[in-house]
Amino acid sequence: MTKETIPADEVMAQVHDIKVQPVPFVQKAGLRLAMAVGILIAAVTGSVVYFLISHYPDSPTVEMLKDKQAIEQYKELSAISVKSAQDLFQAIVTQALLPVFTAILGYIFAKGNGGNSNL
Repeated sequence: MTKETIPADEVMAQVHDIKVQPVPFVQKAGLRLAMAVGILIAAVTGSVVYFLISHYPDSPTVEMLKDKQAIEQYKELSAISVKSAQDLFQAIVTQALLPVFTAILGYIFAKGNGGNSNL
């Protein structure tokens, strides 16, 4: 099967009745803002993962595996580090950044629909 390349002028000549409107400045700004918030969410998520890895306790040694109390302490320390990372993620991303991100996207798509909510 060979690929056939059709020039853009030929395609536009066939769909000449369709008018393409440029994206308004407010929507472009909203897209850039949404992209920035998305990048910020990704950076915070990476930082929280790094925080978890750096604060996670070292794995138990063979001698520690024989001691029940040492295993329980390891479980408690690992649970504390996971809980603190979860709390940090929830406070920053879930409660602060995601509502802003969804509000921006809602505004962009509502404006893209011409403000008409009847689909």
